[in-house]
Amino acid sequence: MIRILLLTAALASAPLLCACSSRTAADGQQGADFAATATPMRFRRLRQMLDSATLESQRGSAAAVRARGPAISREGLSLIKATLPHDVARTDVPRYLEGRARFGDALKRWVTVVESGTDAQLLAGLRELDDAARGWVDAYMGREPETSI
Repeated sequence: MIRILLLTAALASAPLLCACSSRTAADGQQGADFAATATPMRFRRLRQMLDSATLESQRGSAAAVRARGPAISREGLSLIKATLPHDVARTDVPRYLEGRARFGDALKRWVTVVESGTDAQLLAGLRELDDAARGWVDAYMGREPETSI
């Protein structure tokens, strides 16, 4: 019952206080190394997808980013639907739920821009989704936020 109330409150809250990060992979290998070492197993597929899309955006290929959009959306939705992991420290649960809610909001905007947004909106949506995903993972891992909103 308490979990349901916490989840409902976190999803309904407008101001989110989770972590943000502006880290990006400089090349494919560095992105793969980061995904393998600093990302929990449940988030690795999404991390790899976002890193690949970020590389495409740095190359200036909005069409390739848009083509990856549905797969990123499906993977993000599956993470949103997943249950709260058993290994989240009790003190990190509120940040985890806030990060999940922030990611969910970014995912909604991402789906919209993939379907009908301009290239500039698509690339901005990718950055927002990537930042939200990194913040969510930081909350899951109990890392201190690099910046706060």
